[in-house]
Order: sequence, then C-alpha cells, then structure tokens
Amino acid sequence: MTEPLAPASSAARPPRRDGTPEGERTATPARRGGMLAAGVLAALAALDVSACGGKVVVDGFEPRDGAGGFDETGGSTSSAPWDTSSSGQGGEGGAPPIPPLVEEDLGEVAIGVPIPVDIPPGTLGFTAIAQLMTSRPSFDPIGIEEISGPGGRTFATDYSILGTLASFYNQGIGTAAVPQTGAAAAVPFVPGTYWITVGDGGFGVPAGPARLSVWRRQTLDGRFHGGKIDINAFIAGRALSEEYMKSALRKAYQGFVGLSVGNITVHHLGPEWDIIDEELLPIVLEQTAGAAGRPALNVIAVSQLGGRLDLAAGVTPSVPAVAVEHGTHLSGIVVALYEQPEADTVILRHELGHFAGLFHTTEFEPIFADPLDDTARCDDVLALGESCPDYGNVMFPTGGDLSGRMTPQQTTIVQASAFYRGIVEDGGGAADPLPDDPGTPAGGARAPAPSGRDLAQAGRDLAGRGTASGDRAWKVALPPRAATLLEGHFCGQSAAAGADFLALLRAAGAADADQLLAVGRDPAAPVQARARALAAAGRAAATSAPVLAELQALAADPRLPRRARLGAIQGLAAASPAAARALAARLAADPDAVVGRMATRAVR
Repeated sequence: MTEPLAPASSAARPPRRDGTPEGERTATPARRGGMLAAGVLAALAALDVSACGGKVVVDGFEPRDGAGGFDETGGSTSSAPWDTSSSGQGGEGGAPPIPPLVEEDLGEVAIGVPIPVDIPPGTLGFTAIAQLMTSRPSFDPIGIEEISGPGGRTFATDYSILGTLASFYNQGIGTAAVPQTGAAAAVPFVPGTYWITVGDGGFGVPAGPARLSVWRRQTLDGRFHGGKIDINAFIAGRALSEEYMKSALRKAYQGFVGLSVGNITVHHLGPEWDIIDEELLPIVLEQTAGAAGRPALNVIAVSQLGGRLDLAAGVTPSVPAVAVEHGTHLSGIVVALYEQPEADTVILRHELGHFAGLFHTTEFEPIFADPLDDTARCDDVLALGESCPDYGNVMFPTGGDLSGRMTPQQTTIVQASAFYRGIVEDGGGAADPLPDDPGTPAGGARAPAPSGRDLAQAGRDLAGRGTASGDRAWKVALPPRAATLLEGHFCGQSAAAGADFLALLRAAGAADADQLLAVGRDPAAPVQARARALAAAGRAAATSAPVLAELQALAADPRLPRRARLGAIQGLAAASPAAARALAARLAADPDAVVGRMATRAVR
C-alpha cells in the first residue's frame, strides 16, 4: 500500500549539510565485469561505533506463547511456485485492521536535497531505499546521504552513522534505517517529520534519476506483536539438499526475535554460482528477480565464498538490505553452510541481523563497535577471544559461542525492520504478502533431482562432521584464540573491511602446518574448522613436499566431508599451482561433481 506524502509545509526544512566526506574517495563506481569498487565493498564493510553503556544481555526473544526455539513442524514449506491463496493467515487471528508495512513512495527526487517524510505514531521503524531509475540493475553509486528527525537529531550523515564506517550507498541502490542506533537516539522510536537526503556516494558521478521510497513498519499501539518470515531459498548447484536447506532455515528463524517461519519456496541456480566472490555478489543477487512474495528474505546457498570473501561463511551486501524488492544488488544474503545445524543457525541469524540493520558488536579492529547502548564491547577481539564480554552475542564477528544471544536493543532493531509479514495487535493474524514484483521467474529451470552419488556424498558429509558442542579434543593442541577462529563464523562484513582470515589465524598463533593438518584430519572437529585448517596449512608450508602430498590425499579422499575436501583444495592451490593443476585433472571425474568443479576453478 502507498500513502500520500505529507505536504512539505507540514515541517520546517533543515539547513543543507555539507556532504563532503572526511576522507577523499578515489574509487570509481563498479560496473559489470570490472573490479568491485567502494560502493559495494564499503557497504559490505559496514563497521560500527561508539562505547557502550549497560551490559544486560538476554537470550533470543521467544514468542508470546513460549513456543520458541526449533519447532520441527513450525511454518509451512513448499518447493512449488508461490501460491498466494495458501499464504494468508494460516488460521491465526484475523486480517490486520491496518497494513503492517506501508510504502511511502516519494517518486523521483533531486540529489542532495532533503525530502520531508511524516512518520506517524504507531511506527516501530522505517527503512529508506534510494534507487536509480533504470531498466536493469545499475552499477552506479546511489544511497542515503543523511537522515535527520524530530528534535534536530541526526541518524545518518555522510552516508554513515556518526562515528562508524557504515556506508549507506551501493551499486544502483542504497539503504538506511531508523532505528539502527541505541536508546539515546532512536529507541523507542519517535514519530514526527524526518528529512532524508539521497546522494551519489560522494563519487561525483552523474547518477541519473533517483527514486526514494520509505517502508514504514507499524502496529496499532506501536508495540511489536509478531509476524511471519517468508523465505526464498536459492540453492546453487549441489551446495545443499532441499531437505537440509529447509530444515536449517526453520531451525534458525522459528522463534527468532518473536517471529515464526512462514512460506519457504525453493529455487535452484546452476553450478556456475557454486563459488561467489565480491565481483559476483551483486550479480548473483540479481538472480532473485521474480522471487515469491513481498516482503521476503532471499537466502542464496553456495558451496564456497572466494576472493576477498575467502573462508567467510556468509555475506550480506548492505546493512540493512532489501526484502521488499527482488533482483536488486541488495536483495538477499549469501551463505556457505556447513551442514552442521548449530553453527549454521548462527550463520543464518548473524547474516539476517546484518540484513535487518545490526552491526558487529565489536570489530577485529577494536576502535569500531556497534552504536548500541546495551551491547558489551571488546578491547581486542584477537587478544581476548572467548574472554571478550560480547563473545556470547550472535553479532560478535565470529558468531560468538553459538548461543545466539541478543540484547533488547538489537531485538528492537530487527523487529522494526521490513523483512517480515507483521501482526499489528495481540491475537491478530499476519498480513498477506504484498503483490509480487514484475519480473521473470526466479532461479530459472529447476535442477534435476539429486543422483544416488550426490545422496551418498550427503551421507558422508553428515557422518563426517563434528558437533559444535561435542568432542573438544581437537582444540587441545591449538592456542585458544585460533580454535575460536577456526570454529566460529567468519563474516563477509569483516572480510570486506580488510580482515584476512588466514592472517588473523597466524596472529592467533596457528602457523604450524602439521598442527593445522591434524585438525583437518580429525573427524571429531567441526567441518568448518577442518576446512579452514586445511586451507591455512597450504599457506603455512608452501614449500613442504609432505604437506603438499597430504593435502592432495585429503582433497582426493571421498570419505571426507565435501567442505573439508574444498579446504584442502584451497590450501593446495595457494601452496603449489602446479600440484593443484595435477589434482584438478585427477578430480575431473570425482563422484562429487562440486569437488571436481572447485578443483578446476582453483587453478584458473
């Protein structure tokens, strides 16, 4: 639904701010086929801010009826195309008397001119989306330069939250939200007139016409009452089975911040999307065009992240990203799951946190932290590791202790975002989806059913993985900080900010190739730890013939989980391109087609 824009005369226009960046921006806008420039990477590197106040931490919000956590029967799932006739209230309450999500379509706006938007009482929060008006997704920069509001408060300035490195511009589309900061600025939400300025990211590139829309979440009383998360799951090649993908999504999101899982629609992408780097990231997000339902969370599962995203387990293109339009460069999250439910739950929740507007509680560079008042802050993530006071938080840069804890302000920000179908009153029902976007069917043709050998490999993966909370013997020979890094969730936000996982691992004391190989061989170790250890082993002993031989043997061993084999391929390619080429020829006919393709790609 769209409501008319309040007349400009209803509020006084604030003075125009000087949008000159503090530092000179020298990058050029990225285009298809070129290097990914600051528009995306700076948005990926949405770091964080200021010192924190209180340290109250609570477990993830549970539904009002207490039925939180993983409910195997919770939510409806389907592999069929979206059917709006079956996506309504699900027998829960009545139709909402007001729309939970309202679009204020401001149409074409001038660059650099503050635009007033009246936000009424009952609002939980809003997301501003600036987009270039082009027939196809654009690679020119555009974004939200500034947001100011009632009482002269500034919520974003120079494409950032004051004191952070968050960048609210991107390729063809940029976003920012209120709230994304703590109680002193935005929690609880204050209604009134807000001024939003659209800009070109400071690049000085003629961007063409730009459109501004504001998506406002509301309830009858301005309090959260729940809702449903509809999910479009895209599986690249044979990255995961449909069964595991749906199970992982239900486990991660059923009960998350008081929401339940609605419809899950599965799509298949071709094997060309098996590995995604920073240049392919916006292109793979374009593949969500025509996906089912709005709002909906698009989750793209790939076999591996590479390039500047090497060894990350998930990446979100912007903080926040976009759930109300599919096929844009911000329309989803990309994950490389490990088929280890406890770890995968944290990966999915962590990336959804970014998608909804949350930053890391503390970054690897400790001068940066989130802008919330109730999250703890670590003085040095690498030095303190598990001793960090925010280590238990789901938005810790490594995913923390896998407990998934969140603070009240984090929960409020997620609940105020635009990615779910909301409920506006106690006992009410979730809204029906908004009308679908125009566009082509998402994901193209469905891939053929998994073959017997694919299912056999899946069985080996399940049998070969360790458990995140089980046998800890594999950690004994490692420095504690190194074990934390190997086991945790390395986030693409950190990678895009310049954090090199292998350099972090060396700094944490894991530089011995034999030690790393021992982790890679250990069937009791979590599969993500095995994969990362083998990738690091090749870099730690690039000239060691025994290490190269063992990496070759492990990469070729069909008894190992796929992700461990891929880690061995990465390590071998880094250590010896010649040995990696020989291995690629050997694995061309491997029973696991993903392993064969990855071995070939590793030597390109």
